[in-house]
Amino acid sequence: MAFNKKISFKHILNEVGTIRKAMDSEEMNRLLREIIGDYGADSTIHSGLNYEEIKTHLGPFTLDEPGGFTAVESAIRAYLETSVRTDHPGFLRAFWGGSEPASIVASLLSDIRNTTMHSFAVAPSATIVENEMIQAISKLAGFPGYGIFTTGGSNSNEMGFLCAREDALPGSSKSGIQNEKLCAFTSAEAHYSVDAAANMIGIGTDALIRIPCNNGKMNPIALNDAIIEAKEKGETPFIVLSTAGTTVRGEFDDLDAISDIAQAHGIWHHVDAAWGGAALFSKTHKSLLKGIERADSIAFDAHKMIGSSMVCSAFIVQDEKILPLTMAHTNRGDYLFDDPNREYNLGRISPQCGRRADALKLWLTWLDLGTRGIGEKVDSCIEVSRHLADLVSNNPKLSLISFSFSNVCIRFTPRNGETDEEGDLRIRRARNYLEDQAKSMVLDSILDNQLVIRFTASHPNVDKEATEEFLSNLIEADEKIYSDSLGAA
Repeated sequence: MAFNKKISFKHILNEVGTIRKAMDSEEMNRLLREIIGDYGADSTIHSGLNYEEIKTHLGPFTLDEPGGFTAVESAIRAYLETSVRTDHPGFLRAFWGGSEPASIVASLLSDIRNTTMHSFAVAPSATIVENEMIQAISKLAGFPGYGIFTTGGSNSNEMGFLCAREDALPGSSKSGIQNEKLCAFTSAEAHYSVDAAANMIGIGTDALIRIPCNNGKMNPIALNDAIIEAKEKGETPFIVLSTAGTTVRGEFDDLDAISDIAQAHGIWHHVDAAWGGAALFSKTHKSLLKGIERADSIAFDAHKMIGSSMVCSAFIVQDEKILPLTMAHTNRGDYLFDDPNREYNLGRISPQCGRRADALKLWLTWLDLGTRGIGEKVDSCIEVSRHLADLVSNNPKLSLISFSFSNVCIRFTPRNGETDEEGDLRIRRARNYLEDQAKSMVLDSILDNQLVIRFTASHPNVDKEATEEFLSNLIEADEKIYSDSLGAA
């Protein structure tokens, strides 16, 4: 790893030690060294998932009298002991894992200065860093360089809906939707945050039209037909949301084809690239995002696969004017924004006032690894998943349901006379067994009306050896559960 954590944390520790006078610098440094020393430690993925046991181990949660250093140290140790190790090779449950060391330093840096991103006056350096990160991401995606960091991919998708509403109904940030029957379109396999966005902006989830997919990709012909049908019914189509890296299958919609349709109908095209956006860094796999430069807006998460710590998300737009129009309510905040550098105040284009300096995490990670290094991380994750897919394909006990990007979906080969429901139950029991026994943490999900194990390599500790161990544990879990059931019978 290019980043030397022992050297890199030294100045951070010294800086932190000067902040709080209630706890002396040596005590503060000791606590931080203990936290840092836990980074990358070799231990099980978790120590147990029993709510009451964890609660007992963590307590107390409040004290009437100051507990000081001893109380804080005890709480930190308890937290580390009872938390899931997301940097563990068996952590396969999410699109993120352990943070890059540079990003951890950036989070500490943000907390040390403890600023918020609403105003250049209180966050001059952080504002410049955020602007530069927006431009850097935009350059990779072929966008002009406008946008804002958000609270996550779900929030970025909601921002896409808000901008699309303002584009379709100018002034709606003030007047609202009125009597317009707005409707939105997305694929049947799009993330549930699209439903949340429809709910949050007030059109309701019934106004979200889910388009059928071909092998996980939104069907452009069906999309075009649905838009025409909605117009004939007197509805107002205002946004098409395509997906670059679906949650379960990892598929990428045909962005060029969808842009053609959106432009033909005069509708906003937003791309949810929260998962697949990492491919922008890869020379080998960037073609998965062909056509993304034609979209009106995109969601991008740097905490997924790239290694920036949670949360590090951006919303990128083509039109510089749309965010100030969409966030016109910030004109009420003159007491916050009326200063000599008001044109730099990011609070003017954000739905939030209080907002962390999350861009620092991507900044230091990018400096540490470089574009090439980040791209190699992405390539490695995809190659590891391909290795697993090959292993599954060649194992008679397993069935490969799908493989795309870094997502591998697996079922057990049916036993004689086994029903689909019984196959689903095998998946659920095996997954639960692996999690309960702290062997690995992996998702199961419905795909094509059947339950599958969804494996994804999203952090560098998930290497080929880890995939082989996972597969061995998965088969072993299934066989043990079956053997126990026969014994019980």
